[in-house]
Amino acid sequence: MSIINTGLAFAVASMFFMGISTFLYKRSVDAIGATNTTFFYYLFSIVIASGVWLMFREKAPFSPTALIWPLIIAICLFLSVWFFNLSLLNIDVSAASPIRALFFIITVALAIVFANEQPGPLGMAGIGLAIVAIILIGIDQSTIQGAYQIEARAK
Repeated sequence: MSIINTGLAFAVASMFFMGISTFLYKRSVDAIGATNTTFFYYLFSIVIASGVWLMFREKAPFSPTALIWPLIIAICLFLSVWFFNLSLLNIDVSAASPIRALFFIITVALAIVFANEQPGPLGMAGIGLAIVAIILIGIDQSTIQGAYQIEARAK
C-alpha cells in the first residue's frame, strides 16, 4: 500500500470513528451531563492512549520543549469537546454536528497563513462546496427543529 493510500485509509478511519463518537456524545450528555461526559471521555482516553503509546510510540528522541504542541492540542481539543457537549444540552446532535464540522475552515485558514499551504483550484472548489453542504444541512436541521417547536407550542 502506498503512503498516500495509507494516509487516506487512516483519514477515512478517523472520519468513521469521529462520526460514531459525535453521535454518541448526545446519548452520554443526556445520561450523565456535558461536563461529566467530557471528563470521563478524557479519563478513558488516557487509559486507551497509554496502551497504544506503549506499543506504538516513536523511539526517536525529542526536545522536551516540543511537548508544547501536544499541550496546546489537548487544550484546544478539550475546549472543542466540552463546548460541543454543552451545546447538546440545548440542541440536537444533528444540528450541532454540522456547525462543528465547519472546523475545517479554521484548519485551512491556519494552513494557508502559517504553513504556506496553497490549495489548488479544485481544492478551493471542494472547500467551498463542503461549506455550502454543511450550511445547508444545518439550515435543514434548524428548520426541522423550529417546526417541531412551533408544533409543540401549538398543542
